[in-house]
Amino acid sequence: MLGSERGRVVGWIARYLPLEVLGTVAAVAGAAAAYEVTGSLVAAAVAGTVAEGVGYYALVLVRGIRGHLASRRVRRHRSATRRASAAVLLALRGLVAEFGPAEALDTFLVRPALLIAATAALGPNPTGWLVGKLAADVVFYAVAIVSFELGRRLILPDGGADAPSAPVPGAGRHAAPTAGANRPAPSAPRLDGALR
Repeated sequence: MLGSERGRVVGWIARYLPLEVLGTVAAVAGAAAAYEVTGSLVAAAVAGTVAEGVGYYALVLVRGIRGHLASRRVRRHRSATRRASAAVLLALRGLVAEFGPAEALDTFLVRPALLIAATAALGPNPTGWLVGKLAADVVFYAVAIVSFELGRRLILPDGGADAPSAPVPGAGRHAAPTAGANRPAPSAPRLDGALR
């Protein structure tokens, strides 16, 4: 039991840490670039916030799209356009299911409240801001993890189950056999513990 819980925690870290790192790097780069151009702290704060969201959720979408493109559900479509559209829509659905509740709670209630509380207790200094940010991150990830665990079937390709691969679209009964055609196909990749 302890081993499975440890594995689950490792999976969460593998899933969310790269997002946090990329979002933080994007936030700092965006804020620095905006400040360099405008000289305005307000512009830098807005640019850093937007850049963080773009960096964070871009990686979520890229991983989701790649996973869904390899999934049985998407590969059954014959046209490349339909496969791409299905993968994008499924990735967007997964993003909303996993992060929608956490983002709404974080943006409109938790983060502002914890930043205010931390700076009121520790002063408006880097320590106060950092403590408020980290406390808000804990709440954000707690909600995101619960959403992920409850919504695996919506979020992960093929519901997170290892499923046999579907036939390659366009390969009808007249298609020439390929080498290794009698071997079982590899299962679709899982994203719950792997980085894409």
